[in-house]
Amino acid sequence: MLKVLKRFLILLIIFMLGVAGTVFLMNNETTDDRSDMNNPTLPEVMVDFNGTLANRMYGYRQPMEADFVRDSVTPLDTTKKLTLAINPYDEKVKSLSYEVRTSDGTKIVENRKIKDLDSSGSDGYIRAQIEINSGLLMNQEYSMQLTVDTNDGEAYYYTRVVSRSSTNTQAYVKFASDFAQMCMDKTSADNLAAYLESAESATTNFASVSIKSPLSVISWGNLNPQITKKGIPVIKEINETTASISLEYEICAANENGGAEYYNVTDFYRLRYSEDRIRLLDFERSAGQVFDPKQSVITDDGLLLGVRNKNVTYLTNTEGSVTAFVQEGALWTYTQNNGKFAQVFDFRKAAKGDFRDSRTEHDIKLLSVEDDGDVNFMVYGYMNRGSHEGYCGAGIYHYNHDQNVVEEKVFIPTTESFEFLKSDLGTLSYVNKKNQLFLLLSGSLYQINIDDSDYKVLAENIDNNQFAVSETNAHAAWRIVDGEQTGQIEYIDFDSLKTRNDTPDTSQQLRVLGFMNEDLIYGNVLDGDSLTDENGHTVDGITSIKIEDFDGNIKKEYHQDGYYITEVTVGSSMMEFNLSEKNGNVYTVKNKDNIMNNKKTSADLVSVEQTSTTRQGVIVKLVFTDKPEADEPLILTAKIKNGNENIVQVEVDKSQLGNVYYVYARGGLDSVWTDPAQAVLQADSRTGVVLNRAQQYVWERGNIKTQLTLNTEDVPEVIRSGSWDKDKLQEGLGDSGTVIDLTGCSLENVLYEISAQRAVIAKTGADTSVVIVGYDAYNTWLLDPATGEVSPYGMNDSTALFQQAGNVFISYLDNQK
Repeated sequence: MLKVLKRFLILLIIFMLGVAGTVFLMNNETTDDRSDMNNPTLPEVMVDFNGTLANRMYGYRQPMEADFVRDSVTPLDTTKKLTLAINPYDEKVKSLSYEVRTSDGTKIVENRKIKDLDSSGSDGYIRAQIEINSGLLMNQEYSMQLTVDTNDGEAYYYTRVVSRSSTNTQAYVKFASDFAQMCMDKTSADNLAAYLESAESATTNFASVSIKSPLSVISWGNLNPQITKKGIPVIKEINETTASISLEYEICAANENGGAEYYNVTDFYRLRYSEDRIRLLDFERSAGQVFDPKQSVITDDGLLLGVRNKNVTYLTNTEGSVTAFVQEGALWTYTQNNGKFAQVFDFRKAAKGDFRDSRTEHDIKLLSVEDDGDVNFMVYGYMNRGSHEGYCGAGIYHYNHDQNVVEEKVFIPTTESFEFLKSDLGTLSYVNKKNQLFLLLSGSLYQINIDDSDYKVLAENIDNNQFAVSETNAHAAWRIVDGEQTGQIEYIDFDSLKTRNDTPDTSQQLRVLGFMNEDLIYGNVLDGDSLTDENGHTVDGITSIKIEDFDGNIKKEYHQDGYYITEVTVGSSMMEFNLSEKNGNVYTVKNKDNIMNNKKTSADLVSVEQTSTTRQGVIVKLVFTDKPEADEPLILTAKIKNGNENIVQVEVDKSQLGNVYYVYARGGLDSVWTDPAQAVLQADSRTGVVLNRAQQYVWERGNIKTQLTLNTEDVPEVIRSGSWDKDKLQEGLGDSGTVIDLTGCSLENVLYEISAQRAVIAKTGADTSVVIVGYDAYNTWLLDPATGEVSPYGMNDSTALFQQAGNVFISYLDNQK
């Protein structure tokens, strides 16, 4: 009997220990800080300019396309030497190699392996010396790929290198770092007043600061923060006269209750070096508060999101009981009736994080919030950590509200950087009931079958300017630009995969304007009503607007006798436009009108408002129609469900992009154009630069020599002919160059081409032209195509002459060899 009792007691103890262990593991699983999202492992690489670090580079797990990665520009002096600094963190760096290619990535200029890695520095960084021996053209960008071999495999890092003289790089980089640090101390900040163009302002908005903001705002007003993660300046543009630098860093401030508030900050500096000091030409700063529901965010009417821009990405379910919103790269949900917050997705670590996990080179697009609180969403861009660390791409996820679990449905890696991805994936992403994903990538419409891990292309050669998606993304429409159906509008339902076409009447063209809910908005333009003004800007004069459902039923038609509809903008709540009259080759605005969208949306249940506080200045909040119930929130962190990775490799054909022009400004990709003249005008307004598909400089703001005259014998013969027939010019240049039409730009704009050693054809009359081959402060130097003689012509007279002829300018770019 005693043996039986002992055996029973032993089994009871084992059972109780098992139960306790199970409970412990379950509790540990619900509170664990993302144990299933691995910590970042990839090292960082920086450029060391004589002890000053710049151009922090993050590792990619696969080689990227050189012409679709332009995170930084690294200037080379005449020695063509570089010092790299590698922060290995916990990785062991085994070797480093580099490869220099032409800017479009098509030709290898030089590749070598670095044998000597120096880890003797006190900062723990590994340093390597690179000396490029190949001849690099001055003022021409090249792509540099660095390959770091670690115990965990190879990682790839990218920068652009350019040989330029007297760039004052170290001084620029130090200025940016010092400026940000001085703003933390009011006394030191007083020394910055001479650099600013401060004006009085009644509001304090840390989310949007400029060179004209008051010094008190630039030095953080009453926030009193400190830098918690010091930034490394990243050179975005640099030449002999100016530099553009971006600086990302993290600050922390104490709130009224002593809690710690964290903010991601990005500074942008445009600088010029002069003999006596560096001059600050432009300055912008944006700050975004990291959302923390522990910091008393629930109010009587909604949620305080804090310091951030007012363009909040949010979505609710039908009843408005669950709201999902995105802030600083993280996705949250809030359930009103019980005050429950769920951190659905965030790369940022809760503790002991660094720049690798807190980097926000990604975005989150909300696809749907279901009635039970489940959320479907897409994460696209650079993956900071987890199973896809170091990849750029798009992942589709489903969040189970009841289980507090996120499941990845599919991941699509790409070889282009986030700034190129976001213009496409921010336009369209939809998952239907059949688990089919629809994306727009590089002008093609893709259907990705998630369950089968395959895809197909539904349409190609789509003009983004003539492509629109509905409110839910369930419908899309675009104007067909080639083939037998050119000029028609194709309309697709992604749930049924049915399509329908609208065909224009004779002597008429159709224009896709947008969607109102799920109904297509398009305009009718009669032949001859698309007018191009003297600046090369084309405006469509629309005679009527139609709003039509997928079945072809006209919901509304708008027309005003005697007026043309111009400059249409479609918003979530209304469509606005001008009523204009035709006056020669321009439209003159006479009135404005709009069409309201009367359908209720999530904005009727949740809205975004701005308010102001003494300490934080302007802050943003989500306002609910129903009062939140709970003051003490329950905060959950979602787990990521482990399972088989479903990766779909999509081959994207970028050849159909043709001649495209990229405007870089304010530290990143600003816009993409097919018209080089419009790209130059945009870059001029944004103090930026224009590069072509091969990443060659087409135009730079401010980088122009004071005077220059070309040797006419170096100008291609066909350019010296003065023809403005672009086909004839291109035929004459052959494979050696590409014609660029700069019609609509100003003389001041096109003088950059002369400074860059490229002549410019300028129209002077109905049948006459000259070739601009030089300039100084007072004259242009013009070549007469008929005689071949070069003579000066007054700058003001030249401006008037070219304006009178319509500012028709044509130049060219030498193709890379």
